[in-house]
Amino acid sequence: MATEIEKNQDLILTFLNKVANETGTMDYISAKDIGDETGLSPLKVNQAVELLNASGQVEWLQTMDSAPYDFISAKLTSRGAYMFQRKQAAEESVKSLSQKGGIPESASVYELISFLTRRKPPIPEGSPYGFTDKDWEAVSAQKADKNVLCVVFGCKFDSDFCSYKELAKNLQSMFNEAVERFNNENKGANTSLRFEPLHAGYGEHLFNEIARDIISSDISVFETSDMAPNIFIEIGVALTWGSRVFLIKNEKCPTPPSDISGQTYADYSDNGQKFSDPDHSEKLYRMVERAIRKKS
Repeated sequence: MATEIEKNQDLILTFLNKVANETGTMDYISAKDIGDETGLSPLKVNQAVELLNASGQVEWLQTMDSAPYDFISAKLTSRGAYMFQRKQAAEESVKSLSQKGGIPESASVYELISFLTRRKPPIPEGSPYGFTDKDWEAVSAQKADKNVLCVVFGCKFDSDFCSYKELAKNLQSMFNEAVERFNNENKGANTSLRFEPLHAGYGEHLFNEIARDIISSDISVFETSDMAPNIFIEIGVALTWGSRVFLIKNEKCPTPPSDISGQTYADYSDNGQKFSDPDHSEKLYRMVERAIRKKS
C-alpha cells in the first residue's frame, strides 16, 4: 500500500503539472500556493517536496525566511513531468488489464500502480567511470551541509600566466571576504568557506577524486589562460553536474572558446590581486550570495 507521503507527492505533482499545462511553462510556484491548492499542511508539503527535489522531479528554492515551509518556491522539472505521464500511462494499463480480467484479485489497483511507478532515487547520468558508493556518500554529505559553501579551483599547476599558489591564495581570500560579508548582512547566518584547489595530474583514481570534488562543489573556478585540455575536462564535469562555473584568465589572454564564452568569466592581473572589472567584488559577492541561498 502506498504511504501517506507518496500520496502527498502525487497531489503535488498533479497540481504542478496542471499549472504547467495551463501556463505552458514550468515556473516556480510559491510554497504557500502549493499548500493551499493541495490542502496539505506545511509539514506534509515540506516532506513531499523534499523527496521530490531529491529525486529530481521538482526543483526548489530555499531561503532563511520561508517558515513554516522549508522552501520558498518549487517548480516541476522535465523528470517530474515524465514521471507524472508515466504514472498516468500505468493507470490506464492497469484499468485496461482489470477490465480484461488480467489482474489477480488479491492485488489492488493502487498497489500495482505504485509498483509500476515507484520513486527511486534517479540513477546518476554521466557518472564518472569508477565512482563508488563511497564517492557518492562523500558528495551527498557535502551537498547536505547547508552551512558550508564549497568552492573548487582548477588551474594548470605550471601555468605560463600565473603562479598557481599565489592565485589560489588570492582567490581564497576574496571568497572568504564575500562569505564574511554575507554572514554580517544576514542575521543568523553562519556560513563557512571550504576552498579546495583541484589536484594536478590525472590517473583513474585521481580523476575520480577531482570529479568528486567538482560535483560536491557549489562554485567551480577555472583558470583558462593556458587553454589546458585537463581544465576543459573539469569544466565539462562542472557544467554537467550543475556547479556554478566561474572562469578567470590573465587579462593579456584572449577570451575563452565560444563553446564556453557564455559562462561568467573575469580578467585578472598580478596573480589575482587585481581584476579588470571595477565591480568585480560586488559581482563576486552576488555570486556567493546566490549560491549560499540556493543551498541553505
